[in-house]
Amino acid sequence: MSLGHQLKLRTQWWLILLVASVLVIVLTADRTMLRLDNAFYDRLLQLGAPAPGQSVLMVEIDDDSIARLGRWPWNRGIHAALIDRIKAGQPRAIAYDVLFTEPGDPAVDALLAGSIAAARPIFLPMVPPAPGLSGVAATPVLPIAPVRQAASGIGYATIDPDADGVVRSATVAAGPVQHLMALAALAATSPATPADHPAMSVGARLIPFGAGGGHWPGVSAAAVLAGQVPPELLRDRVVLVGATATGLGSRYPTPTGSVMSGLEIEANLVNGLISRTMIRPAGMPARLGLGLMPLLVLMIGLGPWRRMPAMVVFALCAGVVVAIAALCLLVWRLWLPPGAALAGLAVAYPLWGWRQLAVIEQFMRVQLLRLEQEPSILPRVALVGSVRHGVAGTIALLHAAIARNREMQHFVADRLDQLPDATLVADLPGRIVMANAAAHRLFTTFGHAIIPGATQAQALLSAVRLVGSGNPVPFPPEAEEPATHEVQRDQAHFYLVGMAPQTQADGQRAGWIIRFVDISESKAAQRQRDDVVQLLTHDMRSPQASILAVLETAPADRIAPVEASAIRHYAERTLRLADGFVQLARAEYLEYTLEEVDLGDMLIDAIDDLWPQSRAKAIEIVTHGDEQMLVMGERSLLTRALGNVIGNAIKYSPDGTTITCTLTRQVRADGSAWGLCTIADQGCGMDEDLRARMFERFARGPVGLGPKTSGAGLGLSFVHTVMVRHHGVISCETEPRRGTTFTLALPIKD
Repeated sequence: MSLGHQLKLRTQWWLILLVASVLVIVLTADRTMLRLDNAFYDRLLQLGAPAPGQSVLMVEIDDDSIARLGRWPWNRGIHAALIDRIKAGQPRAIAYDVLFTEPGDPAVDALLAGSIAAARPIFLPMVPPAPGLSGVAATPVLPIAPVRQAASGIGYATIDPDADGVVRSATVAAGPVQHLMALAALAATSPATPADHPAMSVGARLIPFGAGGGHWPGVSAAAVLAGQVPPELLRDRVVLVGATATGLGSRYPTPTGSVMSGLEIEANLVNGLISRTMIRPAGMPARLGLGLMPLLVLMIGLGPWRRMPAMVVFALCAGVVVAIAALCLLVWRLWLPPGAALAGLAVAYPLWGWRQLAVIEQFMRVQLLRLEQEPSILPRVALVGSVRHGVAGTIALLHAAIARNREMQHFVADRLDQLPDATLVADLPGRIVMANAAAHRLFTTFGHAIIPGATQAQALLSAVRLVGSGNPVPFPPEAEEPATHEVQRDQAHFYLVGMAPQTQADGQRAGWIIRFVDISESKAAQRQRDDVVQLLTHDMRSPQASILAVLETAPADRIAPVEASAIRHYAERTLRLADGFVQLARAEYLEYTLEEVDLGDMLIDAIDDLWPQSRAKAIEIVTHGDEQMLVMGERSLLTRALGNVIGNAIKYSPDGTTITCTLTRQVRADGSAWGLCTIADQGCGMDEDLRARMFERFARGPVGLGPKTSGAGLGLSFVHTVMVRHHGVISCETEPRRGTTFTLALPIKD
């Protein structure tokens, strides 16, 4: 991706992080996610609901009590008797949730006050203050003075459902006034009233509800008055007395999914205070931390540093949020609402995905348009519907690029299969990317099966050995340049293994193309040529040399002079023919050892070698141009080539003529410098037929055109071969009986 697109993507990453963070802060501060948080809280509370505690007992003023003791409200004497019965069981504390705010019979009120005083610690409810008319605060409604003075404490006993009608929390203390049940719990557990006790905390606390409604232990008030409840059931318990009869006590939905009476809700509250398992709502810093930290982790995981799939990162972050909220609630009794955090993740994930896809789509469009404009060796694929804009346009461009890529792959595979030589394409580790049909056939004969995609380049190359050393072909090659090795499978099968490095469009090394060229036939031909050269250099030359030696040593009277001259002529001709073949074979097949040589020096050497022949015919050889011209060549072969041309000029020139040799420098249109050696004679020249075939083997001038000469017709063939192998040029200008001019041109060394 280009730098511009990367910067754009990074900018949008920061922008999305900022927007999602602001959203999390806003949702944490307001109540937008309250329904989701409450649903999650209720489900968690059901999973971790504790069993009913054994430290709290409910004494219910239920329907049976109303039926047995009379309609409500009861005479306060009944309440006094009930308190006495409960006191006899020696409870830790009593919370008597019945209002005594209006005076009655003084004697009965005094009786009730006496029973209350005897049952301490006992706590009574009051009507909490509420806003009065015009917003003027009303004073709380307290129990009547005798009762109030006899009680251990007075507290409010209101239950406040949440906005959805479900009771989840209770205000333990509101300033100096505490909840009635908090007072009872405090009296039962902390006579010294420690400041850190939950009952001393100001504000709402979440109630750790146990099982569903009706599961809390309780007894009927009528049964207590009738003595049907054993005192042991009351001993060392906090006894809660309240109305649950139909039409008297209210019933509320709870997080457990069931409906509970107000008295049972208070029992759960007291149990939570006593066991110190009240759930504390987390403060704003902790809630913001839960919302912002997973969001930051999500954005980092989705950003340029991503190492996992986006969906996995999102699922992990959401799972961590849920796990932290559940762990805090179930283990540490701390409620961290996860709604804002989950909302931030739910917004950031698709938003970042959308912007990321938009930038990627824009980048792809730019790159695909550039690709569409690049030259191609294949016909262009027509765009579907000629769409050029929007996502549909990008899809059309991508479709065209994919189609062209398929066609290119097919084209490359076909061209590779059409190559006559076995060819492999391997990547840097040696995996076989492509192999043509010739390669499959060749390695099948070697006993190897080519498996595309397998790392087997080294194994395939091990099927042959380097000629000479017998070592395996090194792969990858030590040098980064193209390399060629001569290898053999056995004594009859030889190959040239060429390795050419391949690079990508950015210049990075991509792999190697490995080609096997079968040179078995050429090696066999080379052996035959070597045998012929051996025959010419030894088996043919030795007898002719022996014949000449016999002629030199034989007595003159033993061989007639005419026959001796003929024998000498034919022996010398055979030697020249053999020497010509040997020199031509060297010129054609010898591996040249190039060195820096001076063209002028080689010309002088060739003239000196031919001085006896030129002197015998009184031919003058004139040279022009003494500038040094350095070329890269094989000195002996170039000198012999110059000698062959000058020798032909001497051979076919009349006596007393002149041969002119001129050295000149030529700069061609491409800027390259060439050294030219022009050799002009005044001989018989050549006709068009001979000129057309003068570089062929055994080409000789027609009889009668010039002086009769001897030769094998291999000299100019040798010259042509040497010039071609030196990347030079030989040209000729001639007319019958007007002489011949040969020009030998060689590239000058820089």
